[in-house]
Amino acid sequence: PRVDSSILSLATILKLLKSFVLLLSFQEKCMASFRKRNGKWQARIQRKHSPSISQSFYELDTAKKWVRKIEREIDLGLILLKPSKTPFSYLLIRYQKEILPLKKNTQADFFRVNVILQYPLSKLCIEDIKSYDVASFRDNLIVKGKAANTVRLYLAIISHLFTVAKTEWGFELIDNPALRIRRPKLPQSADRRLSDEEIKLICEHTQSLYLANAIKLALHTGMRLSEIIFLNWTMINLDNRFIRLSITKNNESRIIPLSEKALLVINTISKDTQRLFPINPHAISVAFRKACKRGGIKNASFHTLRHEAISRLFEKGLNPMEVSAISGHKSMQVLKRYTHIKTSYLLKRMNAK
Repeated sequence: PRVDSSILSLATILKLLKSFVLLLSFQEKCMASFRKRNGKWQARIQRKHSPSISQSFYELDTAKKWVRKIEREIDLGLILLKPSKTPFSYLLIRYQKEILPLKKNTQADFFRVNVILQYPLSKLCIEDIKSYDVASFRDNLIVKGKAANTVRLYLAIISHLFTVAKTEWGFELIDNPALRIRRPKLPQSADRRLSDEEIKLICEHTQSLYLANAIKLALHTGMRLSEIIFLNWTMINLDNRFIRLSITKNNESRIIPLSEKALLVINTISKDTQRLFPINPHAISVAFRKACKRGGIKNASFHTLRHEAISRLFEKGLNPMEVSAISGHKSMQVLKRYTHIKTSYLLKRMNAK
């Protein structure tokens, strides 16, 4: 049979193009050069993003043999080349794999790192990042409507990554540019209170199997979301009516007394699993937000329940030291930010005989 010369020609061209691309790829990955200097041949191996390796020889053939040997050892992993500059994206991914699993709220920070990876900041090398690069990232978040505390959380991740890179990953010469930029100012503490009717609406409009009980437990104990979600039955002493928390935000254990209402909530939860709520904190936050939207509740998050619980403890007549023992606040100033006592309660106290 006859072969179409045009098809043969096209196949030949494609083969040549493929060979040319492979050649360019090889040259980009690995380049060796030779030059004669002071009576010797200097062989130099350069790989992309890596420092060069050089050696001098009296004969050119010896230099070429050395290059072939070194290249083979590099390809086999016998010689490791540390990049001369490291992309920030590479370290962000490493931070996700090595550092975040050691933290408490892993999923939220994992999501934030993924967001950072979408910004131009991640395309820079860590050695080249300056304060204005981080400031530009901060400003972009603000323009997109991120809350001040959310922006501060993103900056905290970047700052911690630089600290870890400098102290543990061999980047001793870098500075931390995140330490030199302004953080967005936090707004004054909101006086948002959740009424019993609003809490009832949120519980009625949730599709989560766990949200309603988590809400009630938060309201009757003042516990943080992370503390509630990671509760297991070994922490609860039903006979003596208390919860012992060994891992908290400020790394100090504390004992939380259980009221009658708190005990009632706990006794309705199934003991089929080791944890009371086999779900992650982010899922609860999302479920709360969706339930609020369905129920028409505005300006509320799961953390608002902690504000509400602490305010109710004060309204029951507990003093600041008693409330801080339950809530775990070490600073009275911070505790004050969480306290929003109703005017009607204050009037009742003022008019009491």
